[in-house]
Amino acid sequence: MQKVLLTEDDPLTMHVLQTFLQSQNFQVVPASDGTEAMALLEGQPFDIVISDIQMQPMDGLTFLRSVRDKGNNMPFIIMTAHPKIESYIQAVHMLGAFEYIQKPLDLDILMVVIKRLLNSGKAATS
Repeated sequence: MQKVLLTEDDPLTMHVLQTFLQSQNFQVVPASDGTEAMALLEGQPFDIVISDIQMQPMDGLTFLRSVRDKGNNMPFIIMTAHPKIESYIQAVHMLGAFEYIQKPLDLDILMVVIKRLLNSGKAATS
């Protein structure tokens, strides 16, 4: 079973995504912000990370930067309800996020993206 680190500060969005991903046979480990997610990443391997951008105290871009600074190139999907070209460029082109998805999420599209990333050879458990 492939393991997803899901980082989201909104409880309703977290519940919906966690329930959906579990129904698709993923093991989901939740984190409410980047700080909590970094601690989880240091203690266990994951196949993919799905993270919101706007969280406190550590936002999704800072979390992504921290993951990349540690040399971890795992597939990373950024989600946002407030897409901006600046955050897209930073996330995808500068920090190496594999996808940048706008909320509200289309769960079917999210699954297509996850499967593409996990089957592309980019998914390597870190």
